[in-house]
Amino acid sequence: MKSRTIIYWSSQITGWGLFVLGNVIMAALFGFNGSSLVLASLKMLVFGITLSHILKILINRWGWKQLSLLRLAPRILLSSLVMGFLFVVLSVSAADLLIGRLPFFEKGELRLALLNAVNLWVVFLIWQIIYFALHTFRNWKLEEIKNLELKAANTEIELNSFKAQLNPHFIFNALNSIRALVDEAPDESKRAINMLSGILRGSLMLGRYQVVPLREELEIVEKYLFMERIRFEERLRFAMDVDPDLLAAEVPPFMIQTLVENGVKHGISKLQRGGELRIRVTHSGGQMRIEIRNTGFYRPIPGREGIGISNTLNRLRLIFGDRASLSIRQEGDEVVSELVLPIQTTI
Repeated sequence: MKSRTIIYWSSQITGWGLFVLGNVIMAALFGFNGSSLVLASLKMLVFGITLSHILKILINRWGWKQLSLLRLAPRILLSSLVMGFLFVVLSVSAADLLIGRLPFFEKGELRLALLNAVNLWVVFLIWQIIYFALHTFRNWKLEEIKNLELKAANTEIELNSFKAQLNPHFIFNALNSIRALVDEAPDESKRAINMLSGILRGSLMLGRYQVVPLREELEIVEKYLFMERIRFEERLRFAMDVDPDLLAAEVPPFMIQTLVENGVKHGISKLQRGGELRIRVTHSGGQMRIEIRNTGFYRPIPGREGIGISNTLNRLRLIFGDRASLSIRQEGDEVVSELVLPIQTTI
């Protein structure tokens, strides 16, 4: 931010300085010189920098940077014209008032002032074109960097996920659960195999998409909980309460599953009597709230989030910026993970 401020003011002083220098050279060629020329040059430099900076403040305050070119063009033309007239009015008024004259009236140079205003309109028009061009170029570069960071993060997450798939602990637990069902409940064992296949297939596709519909994410979560239910039996109870209007809303893949997995692994699995896990998805004020409650206790170590939580926070930052958040807190004998995302759907 500090470097951007230095560049901005350096550009302001350099740009208006060159403009004033050009006017001084032209005035000298036509025989104007002396203290009046120096005073006029300083006045032009101060007014130019001040008015263009005021224009920049107004552009930011009125949100012109977010407008389309069609809506922005007339605003640029009109504001440049206003600034041109304002520049001339201030310049002429300052000179006349210093010598005790009323601006424009006694001097009779209104026609010349209008001509100067038109010339300065062109100057402010060029200033705004350069300003918005630089802003557009900077946003394009930032977006390019952001996309590269997101691609790298997704690749890393995909690799971590692939390693997790090959983790013997996970595979052995799932296969042992299925083996126990083969003789007792053959149909249930077939269903378990299909669930495990769906989990592994979904994991392989993790890095291919930036966001997926909530419906698909919850299908993976249900398959995961089904497999864990086989292992923990009555120790694991779960329920879902999802607003049907949000099923098409987009969420980062495996993000909810990661939080659910944390709830089972670090919460319910550590309790002798087990516990309950509930997922509730609602919306408010253009935001989707995903609440995951599980029986257990949350004892965070400052600065040492797990890999899953750390990846989740990084992905939220890269995909949504400051429009999304994740919080984890203890409420009684339950751990509450709350994920807040902007509601957006693929058209």
